[in-house]
Amino acid sequence: MHQLFLCGIALIAAILFTPASAQGDNKVLLVGIDGVQFEKLHTLNTPNFDRLYVEKAYTGGINGAASQQSTYSGPGWSTILTGVWANKHDVTSNGSGLANAAFPSLFRRIKDSDSNHWVGSIVNWSPINTQYFTQDLVHADVVRSGLSDDDVVAEALDYINVGVPDFLFLHLDEPDGVGHSSCFGSAYNRSIQDADQRLGQLLDAVQARIQAGEDWLVLVTTDHGRDAAGCGHGNQTTGEKTIFIGSNQPLNLEHTQFVSDISNTDFGSLYGHAAQTSIAPTVLRHLGISLEKSWKLDGTPLLAETGLRKLLPGAESTAQWYANSSAPVEVYRDGALVDTVDALIRTWTDLSNFKGTADYVFVQGQTPIALRRTRLDISAAIDWNTSRAYYFRDDARYVRYNKTLDAADGGYPADVTNNTWPGLGDYRDLVVAAFKASTTKGYFFLSDGRYLRYDLNCDCVDNGYPKNIDNVTWPGIAPYATQIRAALKWPNSKVYFFLADGSYLRYDLSGDSLDGGYPKPVNDSTWPGMASYALDITAAHQWDNSRAYIFLTNQRYLRYDINNDQVDAGYPRPINGNTWPGLMLP
Repeated sequence: MHQLFLCGIALIAAILFTPASAQGDNKVLLVGIDGVQFEKLHTLNTPNFDRLYVEKAYTGGINGAASQQSTYSGPGWSTILTGVWANKHDVTSNGSGLANAAFPSLFRRIKDSDSNHWVGSIVNWSPINTQYFTQDLVHADVVRSGLSDDDVVAEALDYINVGVPDFLFLHLDEPDGVGHSSCFGSAYNRSIQDADQRLGQLLDAVQARIQAGEDWLVLVTTDHGRDAAGCGHGNQTTGEKTIFIGSNQPLNLEHTQFVSDISNTDFGSLYGHAAQTSIAPTVLRHLGISLEKSWKLDGTPLLAETGLRKLLPGAESTAQWYANSSAPVEVYRDGALVDTVDALIRTWTDLSNFKGTADYVFVQGQTPIALRRTRLDISAAIDWNTSRAYYFRDDARYVRYNKTLDAADGGYPADVTNNTWPGLGDYRDLVVAAFKASTTKGYFFLSDGRYLRYDLNCDCVDNGYPKNIDNVTWPGIAPYATQIRAALKWPNSKVYFFLADGSYLRYDLSGDSLDGGYPKPVNDSTWPGMASYALDITAAHQWDNSRAYIFLTNQRYLRYDINNDQVDAGYPRPINGNTWPGLMLP
């Protein structure tokens, strides 16, 4: 009773003290219904969904690219509310903390544009308000968390009925909860029909306000799909990536037109539909808020001009898109104009030699859309033990990799410093190769012809290092000291050093000397399958007694079969979120 009284007081205050300038004609109601499978909407009686223009869309970013994100609720709702993928908003799981303040949510964007705008968030699932966007909601007019779906709708109706909101976000949870507990079946179907009835109440209230002269845009969506059984989600499958975007108003071609003529046809050409990232810019455009290229939004709006459509990452540093008419497209990299091309070219490649992460923004007309790309190489790798390896990147950062889970550990990449790698931090920009020699010692080789010996027990560089590579420290290698590009410890006592000119050395640790007859060329006789990549090798390490990995330029790698002494079929492959999860995160 006290809670209802306080809500009533808040509603009266909102009506009495909302400035007239905030009560404009353009309003947005964004309704999120958690875990609704798009295909179910076509098989069930959902008359209120039928009142909307509903189209298929996708979540989860681009599989295998920097934007790939898990199809969980945290990343999904964060993408809906920010207009960027998880590689920008940083909500990578349900357990993530605050979203990246550099990519604000709609709550803050709208308030920043006009502090008099009325903004509210009423949710069933609390983390949206209490975990990810707490800071953005500090100045919101209404923030309510942990309500039942019925209470979410009841409170929303109180505000809508008096026309107070400029932007109101609602989260309903019943379909997702039922899916997790019962999977697909009659209970799940009923939960969607219950959600449809609640939607009908909201649409009726909005329609009354439209008849009163207000321009309401209602967007209805979900955060993710479901797996084949309907029980769970989180992975990159067609069912889990497929969502929908519904609207009470007709939207532009980015929403209504499926495009099959795109560069990436994975998941049944799912990327030919609108992206989840298009919701936030659509909200902003309806409210008359200009889309700034500095915001680096990953979606194009579904209202008015579309701008560049179906922007997708291509190979290496190439961007690809769909266009069927000529128009100038400005290309910005990290805020600076670097090129202007015709949209009909439908592709653009960054030919510069940048390293690290670059934010590209493509502007057609008044509409920007962004793409974040990472260009990194592995400069060294060291096998620590049977469950862990370390990979050093050429941006002076490293990744601890869990070999059992086949994924980077949480909290990585991290900077190479004298705290994380005692004694190595001062040389982090010089490391070109590494290998583990024994259970207690490892070696790091530097581009200037020196090396470090690392003690795995104390986790520190041994005293007296670095030392020069000469005929005392590494007999026979001195002439090649500055040419070393990778080191590969074999299961026996041999170590292979790959050189910048495409040749290699074989060193005998037992005899502590270079084997006779080396260097030799890397070709299909000495290293079957590697001839074409002799000049591209950047790092190598033995994963176990049966395989090794050879890392190449342009984020590629080879898998080498030690027993059969050859590169496995199907390689090289790209280093991405599927092949090496977390290895190339910014």
